[in-house]
Amino acid sequence: MAARKRQRDDDKSSAGLPIWARFTLSMAIALTLVSSGAGFLLYQTVRQVGANVQQQTLLDTVQLTAPQTLREIERQRVRAEREVFFDLEQQLGKDAAQAVKDFPALENQREYERVRKAFSAFQLGLKETLKSSREQREARYRELSAQDFWKQTGQATEHANGAVIQAEVEYGEERHHGLIFKYQVKEDQPPVFLLLPDSSEVSDRSMLGLIVGATFAVILVGVIVSFMVANQVSSPITQIVNDVRQISTGDLGHRTHAHTGGEIGTLARAIDRMTKSLSEARENEVELQVRQREVEVATEVREQLLPQSTPKFEGYEVGQLHLSSAALGGDFHDFIEIGPQGRDGVGLLVCEVSGKGLPGALVGATARSYLRAKLTGGGDLKSALQEANKQLARDVRRGMAVTSIYALVDPREGIASVACTGHKLPLIRFTGADKKVRLIHPEGIALGFDKGPVFDGKLEITKAPVDPGDRLVLVNSGAVSITNDAGEELGEKALYALVMRFGALPTESFLAKLREALEQYRGESGLARDVSIVTLSRA
Repeated sequence: MAARKRQRDDDKSSAGLPIWARFTLSMAIALTLVSSGAGFLLYQTVRQVGANVQQQTLLDTVQLTAPQTLREIERQRVRAEREVFFDLEQQLGKDAAQAVKDFPALENQREYERVRKAFSAFQLGLKETLKSSREQREARYRELSAQDFWKQTGQATEHANGAVIQAEVEYGEERHHGLIFKYQVKEDQPPVFLLLPDSSEVSDRSMLGLIVGATFAVILVGVIVSFMVANQVSSPITQIVNDVRQISTGDLGHRTHAHTGGEIGTLARAIDRMTKSLSEARENEVELQVRQREVEVATEVREQLLPQSTPKFEGYEVGQLHLSSAALGGDFHDFIEIGPQGRDGVGLLVCEVSGKGLPGALVGATARSYLRAKLTGGGDLKSALQEANKQLARDVRRGMAVTSIYALVDPREGIASVACTGHKLPLIRFTGADKKVRLIHPEGIALGFDKGPVFDGKLEITKAPVDPGDRLVLVNSGAVSITNDAGEELGEKALYALVMRFGALPTESFLAKLREALEQYRGESGLARDVSIVTLSRA
């Protein structure tokens, strides 16, 4: 909480316009000025371009339309002359025939023939002259009709009730695009044409120059403003880079020298907090390494506390089950063989240590050594436990204690001597005769808790038969403290029920079923402590 409060205070002390705000404000002011100037220039230019394009369009329209109009007028005139000559020619033929027919007779036949021939020659010459003139007009008309200056490329559109026809055309040798307007009120009147050239090319060239100029101006202003803002930012960032380079050499006491607001100030203070955290982390690294070493040692000790093999002797089956937890401690179980290959007895031992971590593991290792040393020699069980307690109480600090449940089985007699030193759970005896479980829980206090008088007075040894089909089960409290996903513990009764359910099975199957049931109950929950289970069954 204090670190967060300091961070908030540092953030407040670095108040100021952030980089994005400064950049946005600078760009907004600059672009506003440039846009205003560009807009005014654009307005004036567009206005001037529009006027120039309109004037040029009108001029081009006149220059294109006038020659074509004159050509059309001439074509109509030639057409009219051709028709007139044709009519004269036809009329001349009729009149000449009638004139010859009606030619007055002369008394002098010779004179009559001469005059008639002269008139026929005149008539023929006039007819040839009219024909020649008509043919010249026809040739000229065909010549004018063949000169198509424009060619229609699009569908025609009618306006003003058909008086005006508009169509897209191509004209000239370079085939420019434009619009043709044809006006004709009456069919016997020559049409009036108006060719309007496409002015977009002119306006596009003018607008392109304006757009390029405006774009260049905006880019230039953006570059200048960006350079100014970058120059303001680069100086403190360069200083921060130098500070980080100094810190990277291992000088975790170095602090930044960038005194500015906004993100740069926040970054500088964040680097200072990071450097301080790294310094604290370095100080904690040694402690962490020590703790990791403790975990490694405790893990090694726990592995050494577990028996490396399981005793085997005729008529009996011995088995073990161990489930490791994340929490390291000194809990262990062991097998103690009395005599060569356990001929004089086999001891089943389960112990719990009150401490955790490396101290608990070391206490467990010490207790295992003392108990093996005293119990392996055989003899009186009670005296052996009393001697082990005295040594353990001398070496273990106050507040540390070891509980145990121990069963020494005489394989020849089929009798188990059971001792309990403060162990929470009793020895569980499954009887093969009636398939029931019986609990054996002699009195006794924990090892190492008292140096002698109280421990010796409370310690009690109980005898229990091990008949054919019977099974002995010794368990630590880790088994009954297993919790499910709902946080509910397994409990003693559920454990006893599992032993009764699977007790008649062979030892290997019994332990496998017991393990499966415990893990199924646990679900996704972890183990609070190690689980140790040893068992012995008589065939």
